[in-house]
Amino acid sequence: IYIQSLVKSLVLGAWVGLFSILIGLPMAWAATRTDLPGRGFVKMTATLAYLSPPFLLAIAYVNLFSPRAGVINTLLRQAVPSHDLTFNIFSMAGLVLVTVPHTFPFVYLLAASALASVDASYEESAQILGARKVRTMWSVTLPLVAPAILSGALIGFIEAIALFGSQAIVGLPARIFTLPTRIYALFDYPAQYGLASALSLIFVALTVAALYLQRAFLGRRSFVTLTGKGGNARRLSLGYWRWPLFMFCVIIFVVAIVLPYGSLLAVSFSKSWGLAFWQNLTFDNYKFVLFEYGVTQRAILNSLILATAAATFCVFLGSIIGWIDVRTSLPLRRLLDYAALVPLGLPGIVIAAALVQFWLRTPIPLYGSLAILFLAYSARYLPLGARGANAGLRQIDPSLEQSARILGASWAETMRDITLPMMRSTLFAGWILIFVPAIQELSASILLFSAKSITIAVAVYNLYENGSIEPVAALALINAGIIAAAIWLANRIGGTNAQPEALS
Repeated sequence: IYIQSLVKSLVLGAWVGLFSILIGLPMAWAATRTDLPGRGFVKMTATLAYLSPPFLLAIAYVNLFSPRAGVINTLLRQAVPSHDLTFNIFSMAGLVLVTVPHTFPFVYLLAASALASVDASYEESAQILGARKVRTMWSVTLPLVAPAILSGALIGFIEAIALFGSQAIVGLPARIFTLPTRIYALFDYPAQYGLASALSLIFVALTVAALYLQRAFLGRRSFVTLTGKGGNARRLSLGYWRWPLFMFCVIIFVVAIVLPYGSLLAVSFSKSWGLAFWQNLTFDNYKFVLFEYGVTQRAILNSLILATAAATFCVFLGSIIGWIDVRTSLPLRRLLDYAALVPLGLPGIVIAAALVQFWLRTPIPLYGSLAILFLAYSARYLPLGARGANAGLRQIDPSLEQSARILGASWAETMRDITLPMMRSTLFAGWILIFVPAIQELSASILLFSAKSITIAVAVYNLYENGSIEPVAALALINAGIIAAAIWLANRIGGTNAQPEALS
């Protein structure tokens, strides 16, 4: 049964990775290299999709596509009663549907940033030598941004196989048992920590293998695109094809944003979901979660503290690791990079179980505290900090730093005046890319929290487990508002448009 679970996890990851590229790459190319109308709309679509918590998207899609009570399925049955046109969310296709909106932004954000920073002189040289625009794109542009595409697909694949919440909400009712849900079941009494640890090593092996293949591919070629020379590439005129491509982006926006958030908004204002909507409106769900549900205010404060602290620490430590890997020739630098990225392939529940087993055997009372949650978040999201710094340093030509050193600047002065300013947007984008999943983290928190250290995600999950879907929707939208406010504040503090697409 565990081999079957591994196969299903790999199938899920493969489909999600493929669709992430098929959606994210065309949107990135259209937004950065063409005269597509509404390019800011495309950017907003990818950003909002990334900000959406995966397990909340799963809840929203269940409200829309559950076989009997799903709103869209109900409408389809009423519209065409003679045909069964319904979509069963409790299936492998449903798992892919609820996961791709969270993963395609990785490909989009990384590819868009890389495409925007490619030196136009490379493409202009190809066209001077007679290459057409399409051949230039395939032969010059796409190979130069291959690291970003490959990194986005890798992150999407690993995220897909490691997510617990959406796989539990959608997969378990369909009896689709993946490795994360199998591992979670092993913590039921009596807990089987040994078997859970053995299954966790499979995630480690998958991550190391993927990273080895990525490094083997990148190591054979140079991908420097930020040299301090050259200009921006001209935008390609799409002509008639602007509108089909724009409609493609609109469809992605509707499926990834409008439908799930529309579902959550409608449910949050309903006394009881499923009754006549306009005769069923109420604000009581927001009143309940904000003022009557005793843990909400404490959960919000705990989540903000943990996410801010973990994001800051991971960006700081990840920058050090990235600089050692890219700018030094230390013999163990690659091993350090691998070690920093391995947690990316571990479900949060596995990291939580390891921390529980370790700290329960020590006299330091960390279990159930904010400190142990901080350790779990830092361990899990350090890969994002390391990847961000690594990608940012790879796009800065070392000759810029070498020139400063030749002119007499010290290493510290070079970092302060050259390297860090050029990485500023990347570092702030990396901070956001860590803060967002940290404030939504569920799988590790569910094992490590206590009454005093409860987080927003745990509070939402507890409500969902109790069948309170209307308060769940209200608290989910409050969570989205907190994330939006935090990103706005980060942009103001950063003094730049520190959007996630800066991480490439």
